[in-house]
Amino acid sequence: MSEGFFIDRKGQIEHLIKRVTEIVEGGNVVSLSMLIGRTRSSRQRAALEVWCRTVADLFNESGITRSIHSSIFRDGEMECPWSQASVKDEVWRPMQRAIAKVESTTEATTKQYVEVYEALVRAFGNKGITLPKWPVRMDRGG
Repeated sequence: MSEGFFIDRKGQIEHLIKRVTEIVEGGNVVSLSMLIGRTRSSRQRAALEVWCRTVADLFNESGITRSIHSSIFRDGEMECPWSQASVKDEVWRPMQRAIAKVESTTEATTKQYVEVYEALVRAFGNKGITLPKWPVRMDRGG
């Protein structure tokens, strides 16, 4: 079982202490880990999905290939198209691990999202590839 707490005010600390006390007094063990800084927002999650999909389209349209490795293929590998998931796993996540030292995109802070994006833009730019701009949601209306 897991529970999450987002603490940005001193008064919320008392609630956390009360809940941990209840759990321990109930005979259970509590293991805590803390993420300092704001983790990604729902808008950043959605923007990452859109960006990864756009990068996949760019790579596929530009003929930038990727290989999957498996013993079932005669030569051990086969080319396949990019997808939103493959961009996230093979492009975004390795850079995120290097910069933020976290595996899951849910653990990266909003600041780290910017750092990962900027590092990828630089890295691909050095190879002559211009990555798409980070998606920005435009408010509807007048």
